[in-house]
Amino acid sequence: MLLIAIACTVESQDTAIDCDLTDDFPEVTPDPANADYPDPEVDVYCTDDELVVLSNGIPGFAYVQATPNDLEAIDWEWRVTRSPQLTGTTSDIPELGLAGFTVSGLPIYGPNEGPPTYGDPVYDAILDDCLGHTAPEGDYHFHALVTACILGTTDQVQPVLGYAMDGFPIYGPTGCLDEACTESATMESAWEQVGDPSEGAWDAYQVGEATGDTVLDSCNGREQPDGSYGYHVTATFPYILGCYRGTAEGAGDDQGGGAP
Repeated sequence: MLLIAIACTVESQDTAIDCDLTDDFPEVTPDPANADYPDPEVDVYCTDDELVVLSNGIPGFAYVQATPNDLEAIDWEWRVTRSPQLTGTTSDIPELGLAGFTVSGLPIYGPNEGPPTYGDPVYDAILDDCLGHTAPEGDYHFHALVTACILGTTDQVQPVLGYAMDGFPIYGPTGCLDEACTESATMESAWEQVGDPSEGAWDAYQVGEATGDTVLDSCNGREQPDGSYGYHVTATFPYILGCYRGTAEGAGDDQGGGAP
């Protein structure tokens, strides 16, 4: 696979300040296979309180059309808090539309499709090899994540692949088991299949108990070895996010919701 390299710049803004969160964002170049589309654009900067990401929504990997909808450039602007806080309760991610975004400048939607079935798009195999596709308005988005499609490499043990709209990071599938990361393991979802995912994703799964060091909570996250909180990508439902543990601003803002 071509090393993804979206042209990512840290903008100098009047209100911008140094922010180590911008280090999570890879610098990428357009994929030659996407010559019929605009080059990907991602700008990242920080204000005193927020991480701000501007993107045109064009992938930095080879786009393969997996729905009847062609790819369109979208003017995305995402803002998340630099100081996310656990609320003590969970809240639902949007049934349709934006739930987070990747460090490669692409939106993350939830683990269900649109009407009429609201089925599981991974189970129904209606995604491309990077586990995304385009909605009716042409917005490319992910329902699950493949590390190599975001970063162009799988060498990092616990990379940041994106951010949920509550500001907490979304890590890759492998997590550190100690603060120095001398040990690591693949994280597992606590959700179990109990029905037919093609007939409704959320009704087809139920969440079990998060036990041990590798089974995540109902939101698909955990307390990290350093005491912080973060979500993890998993191979099974809900794939990225099952709910929010913080306060999400701007969630659900979308260009169509993901129905094919």
